[in-house]
Amino acid sequence: MNVREELFKNQDVKYGDFHSKLIPDYDRNEVIGVRLPVIKKIAKKAAKEDAEFEAQYYEEKMVKGLLIAYKKISFNERLDELEKFVPLIDNWAVCDCCSSAYKFAKENLDEVWKFIIKYKNGSEYEIRFMVVMMLDYFLIDEYIDRVIDILSSIKRDEYYINMAIAWTLATAYVNYSDKVLNLLKNNALSPWVHNKTIQKCVESYRLNDEDKTYLKTLKIKTR
Repeated sequence: MNVREELFKNQDVKYGDFHSKLIPDYDRNEVIGVRLPVIKKIAKKAAKEDAEFEAQYYEEKMVKGLLIAYKKISFNERLDELEKFVPLIDNWAVCDCCSSAYKFAKENLDEVWKFIIKYKNGSEYEIRFMVVMMLDYFLIDEYIDRVIDILSSIKRDEYYINMAIAWTLATAYVNYSDKVLNLLKNNALSPWVHNKTIQKCVESYRLNDEDKTYLKTLKIKTR
Protein backbone atom coordinates (compact mmCIF):
# COMPACT_ATOMS: atom_id res chain seq x y z
CA MET A 1 0.00 0.00 0.00
CA ASN A 2 1.27 3.45 -0.94
CA VAL A 3 0.06 5.69 1.91
CA ARG A 4 0.90 8.97 0.19
CA GLU A 5 -0.92 7.87 -2.95
CA GLU A 6 -4.01 6.93 -0.91
CA LEU A 7 -3.98 10.29 0.83
CA PHE A 8 -3.72 12.26 -2.40
CA LYS A 9 -6.57 10.20 -3.88
CA ASN A 10 -8.72 11.62 -1.06
CA GLN A 11 -7.43 15.17 -1.27
CA ASP A 12 -9.85 18.05 -0.71
CA VAL A 13 -7.95 21.25 -1.46
CA LYS A 14 -10.58 23.55 0.06
CA TYR A 15 -10.57 21.50 3.26
CA GLY A 16 -6.77 21.69 3.25
CA ASP A 17 -6.98 25.49 3.00
CA PHE A 18 -9.39 25.56 5.94
CA HIS A 19 -7.58 23.02 8.12
CA SER A 20 -4.15 24.56 7.62
CA LYS A 21 -5.48 27.72 9.27
CA LEU A 22 -6.11 25.68 12.43
CA ILE A 23 -2.42 24.80 12.56
CA PRO A 24 -1.04 28.25 11.71
CA ASP A 25 2.62 27.44 12.30
CA TYR A 26 2.44 24.71 9.66
CA ASP A 27 3.48 25.14 6.03
CA ARG A 28 0.35 24.97 3.83
CA ASN A 29 2.35 23.00 1.24
CA GLU A 30 2.82 20.23 3.82
CA VAL A 31 -0.97 19.75 4.25
CA ILE A 32 -2.58 17.53 1.62
CA GLY A 33 -6.16 18.21 2.74
CA VAL A 34 -7.71 14.95 3.95
CA ARG A 35 -10.47 14.74 6.54
CA LEU A 36 -9.73 12.91 9.79
CA PRO A 37 -12.24 10.02 9.33
CA VAL A 38 -10.59 9.26 5.98
CA ILE A 39 -7.10 9.48 7.50
CA LYS A 40 -8.17 6.97 10.17
CA LYS A 41 -9.57 4.64 7.50
CA ILE A 42 -6.30 4.79 5.56
CA ALA A 43 -4.32 4.23 8.77
CA LYS A 44 -6.34 1.10 9.60
CA LYS A 45 -5.71 -0.26 6.12
CA ALA A 46 -2.01 0.58 6.42
CA ALA A 47 -1.90 -1.23 9.77
CA LYS A 48 -3.31 -4.41 8.23
CA GLU A 49 -0.78 -4.27 5.40
CA ASP A 50 2.11 -3.26 7.66
CA ALA A 51 2.86 -0.37 5.32
CA GLU A 52 6.17 1.46 5.64
CA PHE A 53 6.58 5.06 4.49
CA GLU A 54 8.31 8.36 5.16
CA ALA A 55 6.21 10.92 7.01
CA GLN A 56 6.70 14.24 5.26
CA TYR A 57 3.16 15.60 5.02
CA TYR A 58 0.92 16.47 7.96
CA GLU A 59 -1.49 13.64 7.15
CA GLU A 60 1.36 11.14 6.87
CA LYS A 61 2.47 12.04 10.38
CA MET A 62 -1.10 11.51 11.56
CA VAL A 63 -1.17 8.07 9.92
CA LYS A 64 2.23 7.24 11.41
CA GLY A 65 0.94 8.05 14.89
CA LEU A 66 -2.35 6.22 14.46
CA LEU A 67 -0.57 3.08 13.31
CA ILE A 68 0.79 2.70 16.84
CA ALA A 69 -2.79 2.30 18.04
CA TYR A 70 -4.08 0.23 15.13
CA LYS A 71 -1.29 -2.31 14.57
CA LYS A 72 -1.63 -5.75 16.13
CA ILE A 73 1.62 -5.58 18.08
CA SER A 74 2.67 -6.09 21.69
CA PHE A 75 2.63 -3.32 24.27
CA ASN A 76 6.42 -3.13 24.33
CA GLU A 77 6.45 -2.80 20.55
CA ARG A 78 3.95 0.06 20.85
CA LEU A 79 6.30 1.85 23.24
CA ASP A 80 9.20 1.29 20.85
CA GLU A 81 7.14 2.80 18.03
CA LEU A 82 6.08 5.70 20.27
CA GLU A 83 9.72 6.42 21.09
CA LYS A 84 10.38 6.91 17.38
CA PHE A 85 7.15 8.84 16.75
CA VAL A 86 7.05 11.43 19.54
CA PRO A 87 10.01 13.46 18.16
CA LEU A 88 8.16 13.68 14.81
CA ILE A 89 5.19 15.51 16.37
CA ASP A 90 5.28 19.11 15.19
CA ASN A 91 1.72 20.39 15.65
CA TRP A 92 -1.09 20.20 18.20
CA ALA A 93 -3.51 18.28 15.97
CA VAL A 94 -1.27 15.26 15.37
CA CYS A 95 -0.36 15.29 19.06
CA ASP A 96 -3.92 15.38 20.37
CA CYS A 97 -5.59 13.09 17.83
CA CYS A 98 -2.98 10.39 18.20
CA SER A 99 -2.86 10.61 22.00
CA SER A 100 -6.60 10.07 22.20
CA ALA A 101 -6.22 6.89 20.11
CA TYR A 102 -3.77 5.26 22.52
CA LYS A 103 -6.38 3.33 24.50
CA PHE A 104 -3.77 0.69 25.28
CA ALA A 105 -2.54 3.10 27.95
CA LYS A 106 -5.55 2.25 30.13
CA GLU A 107 -4.33 -1.32 30.65
CA ASN A 108 -0.71 -0.29 31.17
CA LEU A 109 -0.88 2.87 33.26
CA ASP A 110 2.32 2.45 35.26
CA GLU A 111 4.45 1.69 32.22
CA VAL A 112 2.90 4.49 30.15
CA TRP A 113 3.35 6.94 33.02
CA LYS A 114 7.05 6.12 33.24
CA PHE A 115 7.29 6.53 29.47
CA ILE A 116 5.61 9.93 29.19
CA ILE A 117 7.23 11.71 32.14
CA LYS A 118 10.64 11.43 30.53
CA TYR A 119 9.44 14.19 28.18
CA LYS A 120 8.83 16.73 30.97
CA ASN A 121 11.94 18.68 29.98
CA GLY A 122 11.61 18.03 26.26
CA SER A 123 10.66 20.09 23.23
CA GLU A 124 7.38 21.99 22.89
CA TYR A 125 5.45 19.10 21.37
CA GLU A 126 7.12 16.40 23.45
CA ILE A 127 5.87 18.19 26.55
CA ARG A 128 2.44 18.73 25.01
CA PHE A 129 2.30 15.01 24.22
CA MET A 130 3.02 14.22 27.87
CA VAL A 131 0.39 16.68 29.11
CA VAL A 132 -2.32 15.51 26.70
CA MET A 133 -1.65 11.88 27.64
CA MET A 134 -2.16 12.93 31.27
CA LEU A 135 -5.41 14.62 30.26
CA ASP A 136 -6.64 11.55 28.40
CA TYR A 137 -5.62 8.79 30.82
CA PHE A 138 -4.28 9.99 34.16
CA LEU A 139 -6.89 12.28 35.72
CA ILE A 140 -7.74 9.54 38.21
CA ASP A 141 -7.25 9.11 41.96
CA GLU A 142 -4.06 7.08 41.70
CA TYR A 143 -2.26 9.68 39.56
CA ILE A 144 -3.88 13.07 40.15
CA ASP A 145 -1.32 14.26 42.73
CA ARG A 146 1.54 13.35 40.42
CA VAL A 147 -0.17 15.08 37.50
CA ILE A 148 -0.70 18.24 39.55
CA ASP A 149 2.92 18.24 40.75
CA ILE A 150 4.34 17.90 37.24
CA LEU A 151 2.00 20.41 35.60
CA SER A 152 2.68 23.05 38.24
CA SER A 153 6.44 22.52 37.87
CA ILE A 154 6.50 23.24 34.12
CA LYS A 155 7.64 26.81 33.52
CA ARG A 156 7.81 27.28 29.77
CA ASP A 157 6.77 30.06 27.42
CA GLU A 158 5.51 28.00 24.48
CA TYR A 159 1.82 28.54 23.72
CA TYR A 160 0.94 24.92 22.95
CA ILE A 161 2.47 23.68 26.19
CA ASN A 162 0.70 26.24 28.33
CA MET A 163 -2.64 25.81 26.59
CA ALA A 164 -2.46 22.06 27.17
CA ILE A 165 -1.67 22.58 30.86
CA ALA A 166 -4.60 24.97 31.30
CA TRP A 167 -6.94 22.62 29.43
CA THR A 168 -5.85 19.66 31.56
CA LEU A 169 -6.21 21.55 34.84
CA ALA A 170 -9.65 22.84 33.86
CA THR A 171 -10.70 19.26 33.09
CA ALA A 172 -9.21 18.05 36.39
CA TYR A 173 -11.25 20.70 38.22
CA VAL A 174 -14.44 18.73 37.54
CA ASN A 175 -13.44 15.90 39.89
CA TYR A 176 -10.54 17.43 41.81
CA SER A 177 -11.56 21.04 42.35
CA ASP A 178 -9.77 21.24 45.72
CA LYS A 179 -6.42 20.34 44.17
CA VAL A 180 -6.75 22.79 41.29
CA LEU A 181 -8.00 25.52 43.62
CA ASN A 182 -4.94 24.98 45.79
CA LEU A 183 -2.74 25.80 42.80
CA LEU A 184 -4.77 28.89 41.95
CA LYS A 185 -4.94 30.21 45.52
CA ASN A 186 -1.19 29.78 45.97
CA ASN A 187 -0.27 31.31 42.62
CA ALA A 188 1.63 28.14 41.73
CA LEU A 189 1.17 28.70 37.99
CA SER A 190 2.41 31.38 35.64
CA PRO A 191 -0.11 34.25 35.32
CA TRP A 192 -1.00 33.19 31.77
CA VAL A 193 -1.64 29.53 32.68
CA HIS A 194 -3.44 30.61 35.86
CA ASN A 195 -5.87 32.87 34.00
CA LYS A 196 -6.28 30.48 31.06
CA THR A 197 -7.17 27.65 33.47
CA ILE A 198 -9.87 29.85 34.99
CA GLN A 199 -11.13 30.83 31.54
CA LYS A 200 -11.38 27.18 30.49
CA CYS A 201 -13.24 26.35 33.71
CA VAL A 202 -15.67 29.21 33.19
CA GLU A 203 -16.30 28.07 29.60
CA SER A 204 -17.00 24.49 30.71
CA TYR A 205 -20.59 23.24 30.74
CA ARG A 206 -19.58 20.76 33.47
CA LEU A 207 -19.16 23.42 36.19
CA ASN A 208 -21.96 25.16 38.04
CA ASP A 209 -22.46 28.93 38.07
CA GLU A 210 -21.40 29.25 41.71
CA ASP A 211 -18.00 27.72 40.97
CA LYS A 212 -17.58 29.88 37.89
CA THR A 213 -18.38 33.07 39.80
CA TYR A 214 -15.86 32.20 42.51
CA LEU A 215 -13.15 31.27 40.03
CA LYS A 216 -13.46 34.66 38.35
CA THR A 217 -12.46 36.31 41.63
CA LEU A 218 -9.15 34.42 41.53
CA LYS A 219 -8.00 35.89 38.23
CA ILE A 220 -4.62 37.60 38.25
CA LYS A 221 -4.69 41.14 36.92
CA THR A 222 -2.14 41.61 34.17
CA ARG A 223 -1.28 44.70 32.22
